[in-house]
Amino acid sequence: MSSANQYQGDSRGHTIQTVEDDGGQIVLEDGSRWQVYEGFVGKTSTWQVNEMITVTENRDELFPYRLVNVHKNESVEVRLL
Repeated sequence: MSSANQYQGDSRGHTIQTVEDDGGQIVLEDGSRWQVYEGFVGKTSTWQVNEMITVTENRDELFPYRLVNVHKNESVEVRLL
């Protein structure tokens, strides 16, 4: 994760604050803003405010994290903005 922004928050216990750009960006309650890999925007466009999210690491240099929607049992590749 050398070139990507490093997420300093806790991995668990987050909720969605807003879903923006038709699912292209997710903002969590801690203020962190995430760009969703375009192949996953179809999933995140249906995500709702206050759904529980876990942040995990991903093995992709451009999208080095995953947001896991606990309510929907879905995960998407993201990068921190």
